[in-house]
Amino acid sequence: MAIRKPFFVVPVPLEGLNAGSAALGQPVHNLAREDAVALTWRSEFDGAHWCTGEFGRDQPIDFCAMLAANAQPGTTIRLRLGATSAQVSGAAPFDSGALPFIDPAIVRDDGLYHSHLELPQPIEARWFRIDIAGHVGPFEASTLVLGRRIEPGRFYDRDFQRGVEDLGAAKFTQWGVLNIEPGVTIRTVDFTLAWQTETEIVEMFEPMARQLGTRGMVYLCFDPEPHPYRQAKTYFGVLKKPPFAKGRPKPATFAQDFAIQSVI
Repeated sequence: MAIRKPFFVVPVPLEGLNAGSAALGQPVHNLAREDAVALTWRSEFDGAHWCTGEFGRDQPIDFCAMLAANAQPGTTIRLRLGATSAQVSGAAPFDSGALPFIDPAIVRDDGLYHSHLELPQPIEARWFRIDIAGHVGPFEASTLVLGRRIEPGRFYDRDFQRGVEDLGAAKFTQWGVLNIEPGVTIRTVDFTLAWQTETEIVEMFEPMARQLGTRGMVYLCFDPEPHPYRQAKTYFGVLKKPPFAKGRPKPATFAQDFAIQSVI
């Protein structure tokens, strides 16, 4: 099975979100709440579902994902990008057309799916519109990620790790009673990019690290190849520690360690 190099996306901040409908307590503005993925947008009615918004200024966009949605086999997603609200509601400069939301088609135990749309090249845009169609009943989603892909020139080292981290705790008391502190179990991924160029470090990864620190949310698709495991290799969370550029034996070549705690 073919694999691809991973890529990161730092979500562009979303402003002025509006939607065709929203259930009480689940407004469309929750799509922009990267720090609270448990808060969702839920449409109030059946039928077509849409949302619009802007970035505050022109931004280069070449990736879009809607995370943790109650998508169905027939659900489609359509992205439009443009300079004005009127453009994205009509004949937009970029229009993806209606695409399958769950692609490739898979079944998840939790019933929540992530869309995945890579644009052929970055589109300078200020406004966006998302249309959801072919969905039976109210549509619900957690987070909307729009931004530009940050992709290394080479693959990660072979000693990468994918696993889970239990945020709760369990400890036996002195009487042999198991004392459990409740908490969720989140997914983690750790890997090293060992052959980065100075251009990659200075122009791509150092700006990303400065922007994120250990608090900013970042999207990672560990293997973007369109196969049934892509959803399982999609992460959205924080860096456990800022990645440092470490020198390698070859001059002007660097390595960085990445460790991500994912909330999806």
